Formats: sequence, C-alpha cells, structure tokens
Amino acid sequence: MKNFKLLIILLFICVLSSGQTNQEVNLIHLDSNWGKEIIQIPFWFAPEINYEGYEDIRFAKGWENIESAGFWTLAFAWDMNLYSEPKTAFFEDNLKLYFDGLMKVVNEDTSLTIPKTKVFLTQGESINKSSIFKGTIETYDAFTTKEIITLNLIIENYYCEKTNKYLPLFRISPKDFSHESWDMLEKAKLITSLCENKI
Repeated sequence: MKNFKLLIILLFICVLSSGQTNQEVNLIHLDSNWGKEIIQIPFWFAPEINYEGYEDIRFAKGWENIESAGFWTLAFAWDMNLYSEPKTAFFEDNLKLYFDGLMKVVNEDTSLTIPKTKVFLTQGESINKSSIFKGTIETYDAFTTKEIITLNLIIENYYCEKTNKYLPLFRISPKDFSHESWDMLEKAKLITSLCENKI
C-alpha cells in the first residue's frame, strides 16, 4: 500500500512538473538499486525555492521501509543557475523550504500542524574543488513514521568547469556516517550526470 501511495505521489509530481515546461521530464526510471526522479525547479511543493534548473533525486531500495538498511536513504543534486558559491545559510534556508513544503503536501491529516523543519550545518574542509557541509535535518516524516525524524546530511558543493556553475549534491540517511547505507549513496553518480549534461 505504501509503495502504491508513493507511486501516486511521484506520478502527481510528474504531471505538475511537465505542465511547467516544454522539455521532457523523466520520472521514475527504476533499476535494481535506485528510483530515479527528475523534476524542474522551482518545486511545485515549495515555490519559494525560486531557481531555474533541475533536481535529480535517487531513492535507495527499501527507502520507505522502516526495517530496511536503505530506510530514508537518498541522494539528490540540484542543477540551478548557481554561478557564485552557495554558503551555509543558502543550504539551511532552502532545505527548510524544501522539506516543509514536501511534508505539508504529503500529509494526509490536513488538520495537523506540522512542526517546522530544522537544519543544522557546519562547513568542513574542501575536497577536490568541492566544499563540504555536514549536519542534520529534523523534519516531520509524512511518508512513513508520521513522527519527527532526524536525518544525517552531507552536502558536496561541486564546481563544474564545463558549465561554470556550482552543483550541490545532498546525501541523506538516518544512519550514521559509518553505516553501509552511505556506501549505497555513493552509487548515485548524480554530479557526473549533471556536469556532463546527461539528464
């Protein structure tokens, strides 16, 4: 039933997204490990994120199953017109808008006041021309648990010389950074796809 509900939600996103652009929106290409979703920015569920571009998001197998190693494990990258390097405040502000908007739309109980998302980030050392941010997201899980969930977060802010843009890659999981779910996230080569315009 949960898988069916998720499919309906993603198809709904596809319909709304395809109505915003004449370009093809490729939604739900499945393989053995990932569900792939590409949507246009601004996000219909968070219109305050007002940037031109795309999000490519991959869900780990079993991401909606509480008992799965891949529970709430996902990776997504934003290809926006980011020609100057985004800082901590940019990520904190936009991730709050992103999750608040998404959980409000997904929530079935419209009478419920959903707690606001909290994002805590610190900037680490740069690696291979990429700025690294680490922290947590505390958000209401409208998909599965219907409770506040804490998600560990790594952001790799990659500079693409080909497009002269910054491409942030977000890796999210409730597991700690040593867990096998983080190895799973490495399989999603989103930055390579975005920088080489393979979407």
